[in-house]
Amino acid sequence: KQIKKKIIHKAKIKRNFYKTLEKEGTNLETPTFYREIFEGNNNSFDHDTKIEKNQKAKDMDDIPSPNYLKDKCEKEISLDLKRKDIKVLQERERIQREKLAEKEEIQLHRQKKKAYYVERNRMKKRLMKCNSKGQPYMKSRIDQILSKIKEKY
Repeated sequence: KQIKKKIIHKAKIKRNFYKTLEKEGTNLETPTFYREIFEGNNNSFDHDTKIEKNQKAKDMDDIPSPNYLKDKCEKEISLDLKRKDIKVLQERERIQREKLAEKEEIQLHRQKKKAYYVERNRMKKRLMKCNSKGQPYMKSRIDQILSKIKEKY
């Protein structure tokens, strides 16, 4: 409630202020000497502006036409875009090659792992063979140990 009262009070004060200004007839525009400075009507600046215009004209002779610059900029932009497109395509191809290489590596690893477990299960069955009385065959175990020793040396 207090905030609303303050806002209303400020609005009334502003309205009354502008009404009194209208009654007095004062202009809210900028003074004439400021307008002359900003518009460039002041004679003291004419000489300086002429010199500046001459220098700009000389500089403009050295600078190629805007159409030429515009065409050149457009060509440079199009070349930059083409280069960026080529870089993007090369980056995508590189990423795809990396993904394919990674997939092949994973597949090769899985195949090796599968072959290892197949061989392991085959050896396990051979080593677990038993005779009719339940005694393990020592021949297969001894052969396995000898083959491991031969592989190492």
